[in-house]
Amino acid sequence: MYAAEWLLQIVQAITLAIFPVVVETSDGAKIRGDFKGITSNTLLIAANGSVQELPFNKLASMQRMEFTPKVPPAKQVALSNGSRIYSGELKFDDAGVLIEPRRQPSLRTPVKKVHTIRFRKSSPETDAQWLGLSNTENNRDVLVIRRPGNRLDPQQGIVLSIDETTVKFDLDGTEIDAPINQLEGVIFGGIKEIDETPPIRITDIYGSSWALTGNEPNEGDKPIQIQLDDNLQHAIPLEQIARIDWTSGIRMLAQEKATASQYNSYVATNVDPTLLNRFFGPKLKSRTDLVLNGGSKIEYRLPPQFRKFAGTVQRNETSGVTGKVTVNIKFDNKVVWSESLGDAKPRGFELDTNGARRVALEVDHGGDGDVGDNIRFLSPRLLK
Repeated sequence: MYAAEWLLQIVQAITLAIFPVVVETSDGAKIRGDFKGITSNTLLIAANGSVQELPFNKLASMQRMEFTPKVPPAKQVALSNGSRIYSGELKFDDAGVLIEPRRQPSLRTPVKKVHTIRFRKSSPETDAQWLGLSNTENNRDVLVIRRPGNRLDPQQGIVLSIDETTVKFDLDGTEIDAPINQLEGVIFGGIKEIDETPPIRITDIYGSSWALTGNEPNEGDKPIQIQLDDNLQHAIPLEQIARIDWTSGIRMLAQEKATASQYNSYVATNVDPTLLNRFFGPKLKSRTDLVLNGGSKIEYRLPPQFRKFAGTVQRNETSGVTGKVTVNIKFDNKVVWSESLGDAKPRGFELDTNGARRVALEVDHGGDGDVGDNIRFLSPRLLK
């Protein structure tokens, strides 16, 4: 059951405890009211003394108001369809990956549908390294070890099993038992079964984000039965729903129109700046990536419905890794992320936009010339 079908048959009717929400329509209008339920193709909102039926195909999002977000468990599982699920206990064996969301039914999924499992909470000390590793394609599984000084050490091999304390890992034919308290996480390699992010998303009060392809009919106050794909189902209690998005939760920045682009040569020249920017300024690569040379900057508008900006940066190995180079990301001309890249290892970012209106990507040559200062932004994207 895919997204278009879900819009026709999500539920027959739901009756539940009323809670206040803000609904945003596809044309940007906002409606404040009380959530009353969902029919087969409309959202029911009590506003201005009456119940309004709002067609799904006219809606962008529904945000629940006046609730307290819950502290999520430390472990986070990223599915290949874009779902991110916080889990308490977690297990992986021949039967698949068993995920235990807080106060929800357990979910068992085949490992081919799992992208990463991170055992530790997000932290500024390791986020750039972890996100860089997890956003890079791997043919084999990767065991990510936490070394002293918050340095992450990736080791390629095969993940054999995971229990409460240990990851059993095949490292070049030798089985090792890696203590989870010494790991950052694991990254599963190979081609994933799902490679497109479904256009419908539910966020729960623990921060888990569920990407949907469909939904079974519901009655009364029973949990919503969601379809993560044709074969994978889950149930979310109504009282745990924090937000629903009916439009795609991802937009690739490279497909947007830049509002500004410039290149400043390290060596002074009389060449027309417009001509320099045409040859050496920011470039689109592979429809999803951006390439910037040292001294380059590109800026885009941030649509207000997107709340995060994510991606990976990596120094181009073919250009030679020499000299200093720093990548800056700015929101409304304020630096919100900065990394010095002295090697070709990837670094990742996932930033809250906090209502910013513009994002700028900037590569600083570091004052020692721009030879080898070639940076690739891998799939920079806006997230709801």
